[in-house]
Amino acid sequence: MGDMSTQKADICLAHTLRRADRVVTQSYNEYLAPLGIRATQFSVLKALKIMGTTTASQIQELLVMEQTTVSRALKPLIRDGYISVTEGANKREKALSLSPLGTVLYQQALGPWKLAQEKLRSILEQGQDDILIQLSEQIVASRK
Repeated sequence: MGDMSTQKADICLAHTLRRADRVVTQSYNEYLAPLGIRATQFSVLKALKIMGTTTASQIQELLVMEQTTVSRALKPLIRDGYISVTEGANKREKALSLSPLGTVLYQQALGPWKLAQEKLRSILEQGQDDILIQLSEQIVASRK
């Protein structure tokens, strides 16, 4: 058995983050399931609420999501009338915005989303949520 620093160095940080992410995402998905949406879709709705009319690539950039993940999240939201699609500034990209129905869905989802937030914060000790946010922002900022 090696010393503690060797053992700690052997822990894969990517795997550690992904494990935690899966548990957190599953929890948010459970809270949002009665509304028929997933955490990624809530994030897209929230991005549209904040950004107003935008494009899929701008949502992808804001949320730091893969293009395929954004597309998968958008498809049912567009199909079910929660997101309006219009001609974009350039012909290649469509302009996306929350429809009135999408605004209602977003407002309905805020309650379950807040419950998921509270559950996660209750697992963390005092101040750890701030540390989690800070570390996440530090990691995301490093990709630029």
